[in-house]
Amino acid sequence: MATTFGAATDGITVISAVLLTGPSKGGIGSETVISLAHESPAMIILIGRSLAKVQDAIDKIKEIDRDIKVKWIETDLSSLKSVRKAAETILGDDEIPRIDVVINNAGVMACPYELTEDGIELQLAASLTGHFVLTNTIIPKVLAAGAGARIVFVSSSAHKYRPFNLEDPNFAVEGTYTEYDGYASAKSAEMLYGFALNRRLALRGIRIYSLHPGGIMTNLQKHAKANGEAHMLETFDKISRVIHGMTIAEYLQKNPFKTLQQGCSTTLVAALDPDLVNREGYYLIDCILTTDPATVKPWATDADLAEKCWKKAEELVGETFEF
Repeated sequence: MATTFGAATDGITVISAVLLTGPSKGGIGSETVISLAHESPAMIILIGRSLAKVQDAIDKIKEIDRDIKVKWIETDLSSLKSVRKAAETILGDDEIPRIDVVINNAGVMACPYELTEDGIELQLAASLTGHFVLTNTIIPKVLAAGAGARIVFVSSSAHKYRPFNLEDPNFAVEGTYTEYDGYASAKSAEMLYGFALNRRLALRGIRIYSLHPGGIMTNLQKHAKANGEAHMLETFDKISRVIHGMTIAEYLQKNPFKTLQQGCSTTLVAALDPDLVNREGYYLIDCILTTDPATVKPWATDADLAEKCWKKAEELVGETFEF
């Protein structure tokens, strides 16, 4: 595969089969699987909260190729009971002998403080613990795919805003939670989990990558928009100064919002580009693998922190994983 990818690469350029979380209409997850459909994979497995949220992706996949087998598995990633049920469904399905690519795309952003039914802060549940239990449980199906299989985490440059809140992951200390502190902490944790998983599976030829898809306007920003445009812009400006060293207006002038096709391309490169294994790095941005500390914070790729995050995730979900 040619590796002349960049910020304007369209997702349709790089295609393969996949299990994907979060394929809601109008999001990059949906655009990812629609792009995949153009190469007629045997099966696409969609993990979503409701059929209403997933139906648009299913319809468009079928419009492209009616022979693709599409499986939708109802799953609420914020509920460990729901995630475990979905994982067991996948493990018990003889029509899914192997999973070549897992794309952990689902998440929530900048929502008001909320604990899930499992007592986990909502953003952390969506980005870390839900994917932690789902992915670790279905690992036998990934291992069955053998060397070359990939697991991808759609993270965010927001991880640069703050590290994982390891000592108080649920922000139980009164007054410490803000919507964006929670989001950044969750995304840093998600990256650390993927990094720890990669250390466990790389010797078996299975690679894990994390990425920033770029700025794309989707329903992910619905909570930010709910607070009013003025408040949203003021908050984004503050965050942009920390993450990018410039105002949000200055940043967008240099890096305008991407289309959905451009937004899903980095995910697909992470999942499919065979040349990635010959390069150093774990994190991609604009379809490029990078180790630049100005782009990916060391606190998101630190081996010791990754192991601590793994242990904290096991503690939060009440389950240990070894493979």
